Amino acid sequence: MRTLRTLLLLLAYYLVVTPAGLLSRLVDDPLARRWNRRADTYWNAPPPSPAR
Repeated sequence: MRTLRTLLLLLAYYLVVTPAGLLSRLVDDPLARRWNRRADTYWNAPPPSPAR
């Protein structure tokens, strides 16, 4: 029973999770990790905090 569960989890991972991850990398970079050689900096200023 344990072997069957492991096999099903492996199949689910390789048939669902892996293609979804590869497809998302091909379509768009979710973390915006691409190098921009023309950028002066990669710093993203935090949004202003709301007034209290």
